[in-house]
Amino acid sequence: MGRRVLSSFLGLSDYEYCYYTYEGKSSSYTRFIQTAVYELFRGDGPMDVVVFATKEARERNGQDRLKGEERLEGLTTAFQRIAPEANVKLVEMESRQDEQANWRLFDCILNEIREGDTIYFDITHSFRSIPFVALIVLNYARFVKKADIGAIVYGWFEMLGRPVDVKQLPPERRLAPIVNLTSMARLLDWTNGVDQFLRTGDASIIQALTAKENSEVFRNPSSSQTMRNEVKELNQLTKQLDQTEKVIRTCRSLQIDEEVQKFHEQLGRVRSASAEAIKPLVPLLDVMEKKYAMFDDDPIMNSWKAVRWCLDHGLIQQALTMLEENAVTAVCRVLGLDLRNEKARGDVHSAIEILLRDIPKEEWRVRSVERVEQIIDFLSPYKGDLKRFSTLKERRNDINHAGARPQPLKAEKFWPDAEQSFRELGAFFERMSALAKTMQISKENA
Repeated sequence: MGRRVLSSFLGLSDYEYCYYTYEGKSSSYTRFIQTAVYELFRGDGPMDVVVFATKEARERNGQDRLKGEERLEGLTTAFQRIAPEANVKLVEMESRQDEQANWRLFDCILNEIREGDTIYFDITHSFRSIPFVALIVLNYARFVKKADIGAIVYGWFEMLGRPVDVKQLPPERRLAPIVNLTSMARLLDWTNGVDQFLRTGDASIIQALTAKENSEVFRNPSSSQTMRNEVKELNQLTKQLDQTEKVIRTCRSLQIDEEVQKFHEQLGRVRSASAEAIKPLVPLLDVMEKKYAMFDDDPIMNSWKAVRWCLDHGLIQQALTMLEENAVTAVCRVLGLDLRNEKARGDVHSAIEILLRDIPKEEWRVRSVERVEQIIDFLSPYKGDLKRFSTLKERRNDINHAGARPQPLKAEKFWPDAEQSFRELGAFFERMSALAKTMQISKENA
């Protein structure tokens, strides 16, 4: 199990004493934001403390020193006074800020993070490029060391005014708030999640983020009911997004229209949100919506577009499976056959194969000769549109049997081959769609 670690930076300034405050609690009177963060975020157990400092900063603020006749308490003494149980480590860093120095700082910070650590990062006294490098390290450590971000905080001492003015304030008025920046940093997580979704269609990161947000909001007693309701709706949205993606990945072709519709409806509810925790996500919601913008209220063309979705996300096996089966479904829709009836679908498969291969009637191996004849009569005008179907069926069998057959297709050939099948069968789906619409209009006018 990983540690809980406070990571921070120490600078050269003559820090003034104050009380730091966070969520209604106040720290001990201190010069150092580090002791305050430790007190206010340690919870029930101690935290390790890692403070990065240049040699000059360590000499100036690491230990007690005299400033004229005034003795300034150093960081080590402050921890001994306020939190003697803390395990404090000062790590020396360079004062240079060029590219190579930044890479060494990257390594320096990363080396202090162990597998599974939860990091509470204080950026109050970081300067120049350090906050940027620190955030990159944190993001990197989450992937390579399974670390987690407990909080990213900033001690807003400046709100008290200039140091010369602060000196005039009595201790009870020296109240500096700690600002929690963690929610802003989580936008990086959302960006990663949306990037994964756009590239692969996998919404698992997005769902995990919203589930975590939902849990944290409901655990926080200060969360308003409005915030809870809106975060709950967001959580429901990403659950639906994940469900829609799973339906496509597992080739549940007859459920796609229903799940996409549910996604759009839930997205509409989330768009009306006004809570600050959700507002930054609105542009990302736009991106997610575009992912399913291709689908409309035409079930036959949607079944063809679902194949496009699979191809765009590298789901070749799913694309081949749905292209073949959805062509059969399109025929069933036009002829009024039960879409889930195996025997009816088997007859459509047989009719297409017989039509394309010109198999003599005496060689037919079908369940219902009469029904197959009717389907062949219906499909005959579209024989040219279906010519790619035989190759498609062969490719689907090849990939489903894991290439364990004579002369399997080379792996790199599947995607372009599937693309060609998708394009060539497009006209067939369009014609079936037009027929279905004509038949629907006729029924409505009857």
